Amino acid sequence: MKHELKLCRQFYDAVARGEKTFEVRKNDRGFKAGDELVLRAVTDDATRAYIADLPALCADVPFILDDPNWGVAEGYVVMAITNVRRV
Repeated sequence: MKHELKLCRQFYDAVARGEKTFEVRKNDRGFKAGDELVLRAVTDDATRAYIADLPALCADVPFILDDPNWGVAEGYVVMAITNVRRV
């Protein structure tokens, strides 16, 4: 499944540079290994408006950690993200 997500500019930049290889989210979409994320940069102000001059990034999700026994809050997931590419 493909999920479109908003990222604050600092996190978008870190993913684009290959430094941030994970995403932590509330699991309100039923995230699963094998999903694809479309990550779009947004402003940090209250509007959270898309930053139009930055391309979306696509990433694959090969692994999900959602176990409270390993420090993940109930109802949240930590997703590994790989194969990041500009769309």
